[in-house]
Amino acid sequence: MFQMENIRAGAYIRVSTDEQAENGYSMQLQRERIAAQIIAKGWELFRMYEDGGQSGGKIDRPALSRMLEDIEAGSIQAVVIYKLDRLSRKQRDTMYLIEDVFLRHGVELVSISESLDTSSPTGRAMIGMLSVFAQLERDTITERLSSGRKQKAKSGGYAGGNTAIGYAAARGSKTLVADDTKADAVRLVFQLHAQGLKLQQIADVLNAQGHTTKQGNVFRPTQIMRILRRRGFYEGIYTYGGVTAFGQHCAIIEP
Repeated sequence: MFQMENIRAGAYIRVSTDEQAENGYSMQLQRERIAAQIIAKGWELFRMYEDGGQSGGKIDRPALSRMLEDIEAGSIQAVVIYKLDRLSRKQRDTMYLIEDVFLRHGVELVSISESLDTSSPTGRAMIGMLSVFAQLERDTITERLSSGRKQKAKSGGYAGGNTAIGYAAARGSKTLVADDTKADAVRLVFQLHAQGLKLQQIADVLNAQGHTTKQGNVFRPTQIMRILRRRGFYEGIYTYGGVTAFGQHCAIIEP
């Protein structure tokens, strides 16, 4: 265990937009609680690492990556977080960070809400168990969202995800509306395909007429193939998660 006067602590803070609004995990709350904990332990605050609007379902986050670099460099000897799920909601990611990063570099982890730290075997065991519950919570949320989306899909409603070229998500609502300029390109793709043109030939015609992809790039055969494969969707049929229904979106081409 480190001597108190030698410990430089990193404060890791994360919040997603929904959590800040619903659960009170505001950035300011976490800053205040963590700073107080570091002072109480007699440690020195090295840096606050803040990931705002970042999901706990991934560890590829800007501030977290910076903190891991500082750990590798030996700049900090402890990490303080407000709650274990601020670090990650995935069990495997939590245990990777604890075992393969923190412990391997002799870095102590302190979670304020759970009153746990990794300076003792009991603390390490408890954090392992809590990470299991964090994973369970995430899986439950995912299942609930998936169920809700499938219910919406059964009525032909847009259940989320990337929108197909030719459509856009209406501002302020989860409904699809036609994007007239891109819809013209989609219609042209099917017209040219019906005439027997190859994928590259279709792409050449669209590019020559100034049409572009959703990202503003030139069309390539792969994009043309993707459009052709979604014929049912463009005819007004909506499919999501094995559910197929007449879509609430307007058809771009005739069945």
